[in-house]
Amino acid sequence: MSKTYDTIILGAGWSGAVAARELTKKGHSVLVLEARDRIGGRARTWIQGDTHIDLGCSWIHGYNEGNPARYIAKELGVEAFLPNPAEGIIYGPEGPLSSEKAASLRSSLSSAQASFKLPHPSPPSSVSLALALLGADSPLFKSSSTASSDPSTTDISSTSPANPSEPTPTPTSTTASNIDKSLAEGLARTLEVPLGLKLEKASLKWSGWETTTSFAGSDAAPKDGYESLVNKVFNSSKAEIKLSSKVTNINKSQEGKIEVVTSDQSKYLGKTVISTIPLGVLKTLPKEFFSPSLPDKLQETITGTHVGVLEKLLVQYDKAWWPNGDKIGSYTFLPTGPTPTENSSIEDIFNGSTLITANFNAPTLPNPSPTLLTYLSETPAKLLLSHPTSEVISAFHQFLIRRLAPKEKSIIGEPVKGELTNWLTDEYSYGATTTPSIISENGERSPMDFKELGRPVWEGKLGFAGEHTEMEHRGSVAGAVISGFREAERVDRLLNLL
Repeated sequence: MSKTYDTIILGAGWSGAVAARELTKKGHSVLVLEARDRIGGRARTWIQGDTHIDLGCSWIHGYNEGNPARYIAKELGVEAFLPNPAEGIIYGPEGPLSSEKAASLRSSLSSAQASFKLPHPSPPSSVSLALALLGADSPLFKSSSTASSDPSTTDISSTSPANPSEPTPTPTSTTASNIDKSLAEGLARTLEVPLGLKLEKASLKWSGWETTTSFAGSDAAPKDGYESLVNKVFNSSKAEIKLSSKVTNINKSQEGKIEVVTSDQSKYLGKTVISTIPLGVLKTLPKEFFSPSLPDKLQETITGTHVGVLEKLLVQYDKAWWPNGDKIGSYTFLPTGPTPTENSSIEDIFNGSTLITANFNAPTLPNPSPTLLTYLSETPAKLLLSHPTSEVISAFHQFLIRRLAPKEKSIIGEPVKGELTNWLTDEYSYGATTTPSIISENGERSPMDFKELGRPVWEGKLGFAGEHTEMEHRGSVAGAVISGFREAERVDRLLNLL
């Protein structure tokens, strides 16, 4: 423990990579401690031959709108692909909806989202988005002649395989007058995928708050996936990286230095520390993990700020057997049964959930693959994680056959590969990303929580980075990247004074 590093960074995900790169550029010595046996954090890419599919964070959202991840990729020579739009089909209980009916539903949902974006006068903090969006007078249940032109709310039939819940924003029009309430609510539940939580828990008061500043509009897929890109960021730095190094204690000494202890009892000294530990993990840490303890206000914010649930179910086949598999970008399955519970079978979980399935066999990106990737919102994700992955994959295969109903049964093959992510139960994540502010009885929760989570302590020597620390860009790679730049700049100034 003789060496004292200028900065010790906890975590080798996006924010840690950016902070390490920036600080070593300025000549500072940096040690990165990562609990996992790989670099990337919640960036994880599934690789099979030429197929690269991100199972954690995916896509450079707002690629043409200034997302800083774009410029990092360009600087490192990593190509990114803007996808070709492809049609998205909605399946109701009776099969695929007509293009007119689907357009009407999408337009009404778009109008409802726009009408409930940052409502004024502001409703009580205890009112949920569901109460307004699914209320009897909601625009969701009324025909809309045109879709919103706001990229953050527009939803049309043209979709991208890696982000099917946020299609290419192009105005549409429809003259449909009858809105089926069950179908409309089912489609509204697709919002629970990007939100990371149920509509009943999302605060109406803060609905759409971050969309005024978040990067949106165009998306691009980095070649070889996000995990490879994060590795390239670290490789471009001069930081020392230790994998499989789980931190158990962080102690500030009387001399002002910070001692970091890992599970194998190794000890490291730093003048400063940047924690990029995900919020889901911070919630589980014992109070004595930090010594001295974190301020009460910060601890309350860690406890109260919500971490979302989003899992991905991947199935790959030898060849695409589903209808129009070489053309359709995504399939949205609306529920055909009641909302599932803990007592539901796997079959009933799928039947009672709204599911978004991206089709990577469509020629929207280079190297099409007979692979389907399904986004699982909170309810189905939690329930499916209690079952063996092999049984989930098998049940989903049968679900696809029932819902897609291909005419030629003989061409249906069995899945050759499959995976169900477990970000919710992973001890190094305990969730996907933070969610928008949740309902609270007395206004305790607001976007200011994310600002509070990024405030340094211990005279600035212990800082925090990660998507959960960026008020304007929470829940995104952009937020993680920006927080890495922010903390690197702040710590550099501090080190120059020490």
